[in-house]
Order: sequence, then C-alpha cells, then structure tokens
Amino acid sequence: MKKISKAVLAASLGLLSVHAGVMAGQATADLSVTANVSASCTINTTPVSFGSYSPAQAQPTFVSGSVTVACVKGSTPVISLSSGLHPGSTPGERAMKHAVGTDLLSYFLYKPASVVANTACTTTETDPWGSVGTERFEPGTATGIAASTYNICGKIPAAQDVSTGSYQDTVTATVEF
Repeated sequence: MKKISKAVLAASLGLLSVHAGVMAGQATADLSVTANVSASCTINTTPVSFGSYSPAQAQPTFVSGSVTVACVKGSTPVISLSSGLHPGSTPGERAMKHAVGTDLLSYFLYKPASVVANTACTTTETDPWGSVGTERFEPGTATGIAASTYNICGKIPAAQDVSTGSYQDTVTATVEF
C-alpha cells in the first residue's frame, strides 16, 4: 500500500508542476465600457379648475393649475400649452364650451412671473402661455432628474354673458427637450 500511496503522491505532484507550467506568463487588454445618456423629460399636469363663476361678478376669477416636468440633467425643457379646443382671438385666450349648449366661456392661461419652480400666481400675470415662439415657457437647463412644478395662472374675465351649466375645454401640455 505504501508504494501506491507514494505513486499517487508522485503523480499528483507531476500534474501540479505541469499545470503551473501552463501559466508561465500573462497578457492584458483594455476593455472599453461606454454608455450614452440622451436628453429626456416626463410631463404631468394638475387641472386649472375655476369652480363656480358668476357673470354678475365685477372682478375676474383667478385660479392656478400646474405642470410638472422631470428631465435628465443637461436637458433643456421647453413647455408649451395648446390653444385648446376653442382658441380665442388674442394670445393666451381660449374658451370652454357649454356641456350641452353653444355658449363659450372665455379664459386665459398665463406663465408664472418667474422661471423658478413653484412660483405662485399673483393675479397680475400678463404673459400668455401658448405653443409658439415666446408664448412657450423655458425654465432653463435641468440640473437633475428631480421633478419641478410650474404654476399655470388662469383667469376668467368678468361679466361674460353665458348660460348656466358646466363648461369644459382640453389643453395639451407638451415638453420638448
């Protein structure tokens, strides 16, 4: 038995020395690892809900809604609001249509006074928020993926002679980047 054990041991050592001889050197190569991050944004809105409107009221009705965008750092978002289903004749003017009648209730959507996120509407805004040229809202280059919310300042002019009932319009918010 001793002879077999010595023989097994000798054979094992021989295999080890052959294996060690296979790794007599080394070579290296660089592995390139790449990625491309594209500009992108998401957009969500909260409604502009005027609630009850009285044509007999002498003052305009003001409310706000909002648009929230989240963009990849370095993206340059440009936010536009469509003219709605019933565009008006002046910049920023739109109309809500009576649910069952033909009456139109005029309203305006304005940009906030500042490009700083969460700037409150003050009822003095006059810069129309639309979908062309300077009517679009440009808050500047995104500094991170965190969402930023911008108020949409809504106004219904006073003393519009319209019928009682519900009025509605649909405006599309778009972010280009």
